[in-house]
Amino acid sequence: MIIGIPLKNFREAYTRLKYILTEEGRSNLTKSLLVNMVNSFKVTDSDIYLITKDTEAIEFAKSLNILSYSSDVTGLNGEVQSFVDSTYHTNSPWCIVHSDLPYINKFYAKQLVNDIKHHDFIASRSEDNGTPIIGGVKKLNKFHYGINSFTLHQKEVAKRDSELSIIFSRELSFEIDTEDNYLSFKQQLPNWFK
Repeated sequence: MIIGIPLKNFREAYTRLKYILTEEGRSNLTKSLLVNMVNSFKVTDSDIYLITKDTEAIEFAKSLNILSYSSDVTGLNGEVQSFVDSTYHTNSPWCIVHSDLPYINKFYAKQLVNDIKHHDFIASRSEDNGTPIIGGVKKLNKFHYGINSFTLHQKEVAKRDSELSIIFSRELSFEIDTEDNYLSFKQQLPNWFK
């Protein structure tokens, strides 16, 4: 199983939280979430990649004993597409997962990996109709991220004469995308963050 975690860099992380968290606080939050994500998926015997061009993030990936992937492509969608194009093998399971899922843990990671192995395409949907997790055993031809990306992924999957299975789990869909999300997270801290 191949797992890709896209990350631009630590310095510009969570700029949408700049009014409630300092740059250092946002960087530390990003690193903490990434450590939890990696620890959760390490028990699944998957190859975990940090998709980034940032040298600090690449060094951080090495410190976590995970791989990194860089491409010459500009933009998150293109970088993720390049990653999947480079790592996908026919009918082999893959997953792209955002690093800002604070409630993922080893149990949910194992379940997700198992579900991916049994679906052509599977994804979770965030509150803004984004796509925090997408994967499957068939290759997706185009990636979309951000608001309403889930609907765009459904259309891409339909072009493949397939269906996008939906994951209904707060642990796999709640992202820290807004100040309200962050405040909710602070009120319901997961054990790994305490």
